[in-house]
Amino acid sequence: MPGKRVLVAGKFDILHLGHIAYLEQARELAGADGEVIVVIARDNTILKERGAPPVFPAEQRKKIVESLKMVDRAIVGYDTDDQSRVVIDIKPDILALGYDQKANIERIQGECKRRGLTTEIVRLEKKDADGLCSSTLIRKRIIDFYRENGTAR
Repeated sequence: MPGKRVLVAGKFDILHLGHIAYLEQARELAGADGEVIVVIARDNTILKERGAPPVFPAEQRKKIVESLKMVDRAIVGYDTDDQSRVVIDIKPDILALGYDQKANIERIQGECKRRGLTTEIVRLEKKDADGLCSSTLIRKRIIDFYRENGTAR
């Protein structure tokens, strides 16, 4: 059975084991012959969603993610609120969403259907991963550490 082209997306700011579990699930969906393509959120998207800029700029996050063995290619996302545009351009067999990602699934499915694509949209599971699996919790732990122990020298 030939591999699939799987598209995933995320912020990937402060890479952690939750990200690895997410990308490993995408790799499983793609198969050994398939392709995993990762869309890295733009800095302005993170600022808008989180209310704070990313720790690492998009190009650095892209280089980090594309260095992972389960990733075939990484791109920086488009400067648009239309999530379907990148899906239409890449034409994946599967769009894999993280367990906690917000996406307008109906709009994406509608745009794919309108353009003759048969992209399947799947929601990946939250996997049990050892350690901190949230960039927000990692940032909080760092802030708490410096509040309790003083500033770095």
